[in-house]
Amino acid sequence: MESIGWEYCRKTCGRECTEEILDFANMVFGMEYGRTDFASLLPKAYAPERCGIPVHHMIMEENRLRALIDVYPLTLRLKGKSGCTVSAAYVGTVSVHPNARGRGYMIELMKRVEEDARSQGCALLILDGDRHRYQHYGYEHAGIRYRFQIGTGNIRHCCAAIYSDSDMASPAYSFEELDRQSPYLDMLYALYQNRLVTARPREDFWYCLQSYQASAYAILRDGRPVGYMSISSEEKNVTEIEMEDVQELPRVLYDLMTGFDTEQLCVSVGMDETDKAGQLEKACGYCDLSMSHQIRILDYESVLSFLLEWKRQYGSPAAGEYVLGVQNAETGSVEKYLLSVAEEISVSRTDQAADTVLGELDLVRILTTGFCFAEQQKGARSKIRNAPAGWFPLPFYLPEADTF
Repeated sequence: MESIGWEYCRKTCGRECTEEILDFANMVFGMEYGRTDFASLLPKAYAPERCGIPVHHMIMEENRLRALIDVYPLTLRLKGKSGCTVSAAYVGTVSVHPNARGRGYMIELMKRVEEDARSQGCALLILDGDRHRYQHYGYEHAGIRYRFQIGTGNIRHCCAAIYSDSDMASPAYSFEELDRQSPYLDMLYALYQNRLVTARPREDFWYCLQSYQASAYAILRDGRPVGYMSISSEEKNVTEIEMEDVQELPRVLYDLMTGFDTEQLCVSVGMDETDKAGQLEKACGYCDLSMSHQIRILDYESVLSFLLEWKRQYGSPAAGEYVLGVQNAETGSVEKYLLSVAEEISVSRTDQAADTVLGELDLVRILTTGFCFAEQQKGARSKIRNAPAGWFPLPFYLPEADTF
């Protein structure tokens, strides 16, 4: 770093301190993207009653804030597997004062964030942003997200094939916007817990659904809540939906589009949400696959074990063993891990010969994203040609409400 008086500071804050930090972040982002209000965008972290949750990593010059990274902790939990969790953290609000750029402050803060995360036992870091910028720090896009594009014509024809004319004569479902005092929240949180992987405790549920100024609605039938959905504010995108009966998803979307006078709708789901994807495929005009969030794995044993368990919850990975070599980007050294799928799934370090050796970025890209399919088509040239059937791609997708 350039020789200049600076100080690194790590802390959590009360309301007054958080207001100063938000003023800085809003100023930096506002200069680049227009008016920004992080307290409104991310109430789960920056609402007055929530401001003690993020960890602030800062660089100060003469008691003036010049660079900031905030870290929001979360724990990923696998449904039905008691104790199957991964300690993770979302990295966000990455900002440098315009007059302090080029001094290496972001390099320093990203290093400090990773060191701190490791010391806290964090296994996985997650962020969103420019892919090539964050590849420099060891992050790569992970996972597969399905985006179903649905038009009024698509949904009308789909529902006509499922429901009778009399059933379609009037709406079957209504929608009530949720607030913090909604009597439905406990029941809807129970539906959220039906997801294969969750990341929100009950006290975070409503706040998370407000992320990025989204609107959250209870789905009602005959006045009774049977599901919920979150809709982004700028575009009519359903970023999260849970229902008691997924078979009714096309009809819910039909009534939503009719009631909200919307001609186009996009619904995003992860590749593990197979029942939803099946219903959305019936209703869509087309579907595209995209990568999900960017991740940096700090603990390969726990993260790979968790992802394999996640895969087995909806897929059929064949029993077998696979030795994966992970090459460190800085040192070139290789750590080898024995992945085993049997009655139990395990991942442990090994001295056995590796079936494949992948760099840290290639590992995430090839083993979790749609590029896995392209790699599999290479036949004898494929880097994962001898992988057990059904193992890859591994899942990784979180709804927008969990991002930071």
